[in-house]
Amino acid sequence: MRYVMPIVEKIYDQQIILSLLMLLSLKGTAMSLFTLPEEEIVLFSEMKGYITLNGERVKNAKIERLIKWKDDVGEKDYFTTGEDGSFYLPTVTIKAKLPKFREFVIYQEIHVEYEGNKYPVWAKSKREKTEFSELDGMPLNFRCELGKKMEPVETKRGLLVTNCIWDKIVDND
Repeated sequence: MRYVMPIVEKIYDQQIILSLLMLLSLKGTAMSLFTLPEEEIVLFSEMKGYITLNGERVKNAKIERLIKWKDDVGEKDYFTTGEDGSFYLPTVTIKAKLPKFREFVIYQEIHVEYEGNKYPVWAKSKREKTEFSELDGMPLNFRCELGKKMEPVETKRGLLVTNCIWDKIVDND
């Protein structure tokens, strides 16, 4: 009896493999299983607000945004605050084919350079592909204080380290 069970299991395994091969040979089935659809992915959501140092708005400060998602180098872009300390960073999106069973992680950083000093203001790992998923919605009255130490902020979708604050989050659904 103990020799019969391994033989039955082996036959069962062979039947499963044969069934899968037959299924994959059907027209369209293999393509749908192995061809990945291209989708739009938000690497960094729009961000607008103002920068202060010791409570005073800083003009002409250089903002560096770093996005890492496919390699260790990442991509940087640069912006400058206006005369009133305001800034606008547009949404960064890509179209890509991503494996379904692989974890998706984007690393985000923002630094501000002002009067010869470089201040970190934002560090976040983004795990969702949608806009405003960094903070679970769009922040209102967003502002960053360069003189303040960066602190951890718990969000529904992970930890953010920042010295920025906002009045409330508007749901993006």
